[in-house]
Amino acid sequence: MKVTVLGVGNPIMGDDAVGLELLARVHKEFGAAEGIKFVDGGTAGLENLTVVQDAEGLLLLDALAGPGAPGSVVTLEGDQIPRLLQSKLSPHQVGLLDLLSAARLLGTEPARVGVVGVVVADTQLHVGMTEVVTNALPAATAAAVTLIQSWVSTST
Repeated sequence: MKVTVLGVGNPIMGDDAVGLELLARVHKEFGAAEGIKFVDGGTAGLENLTVVQDAEGLLLLDALAGPGAPGSVVTLEGDQIPRLLQSKLSPHQVGLLDLLSAARLLGTEPARVGVVGVVVADTQLHVGMTEVVTNALPAATAAAVTLIQSWVSTST
């Protein structure tokens, strides 16, 4: 299975940058591994639709509003995703569910979808993440690496 890892977030909104930092760390773990594509989705929203449509397996790395305390690492797959991601961190953000719904309507939904995120503490306008979110990065990176490895190993 070809896996697309999509990191999203805003680097000038505090902890909202966690998805982009996770993307960099996971990319470093895999390097230029065949069959794994890394995409910086930034704050693009619906512009990420082609990324979603082209993916066989899609792993989203993002900041989450919950569940759990700030710094909690959340890993979800498949049917677990809709109940969590119905809310967005900000009103202008097009959520993963919107992208997946659009891909489904177009008949191009990924076969597998997962989310690895960190519950945020602060998304105010400033550069730099809080200590609690920064401390969660190793566990979140490990969760993403494990999920990708399981997808790749089950598809061979």
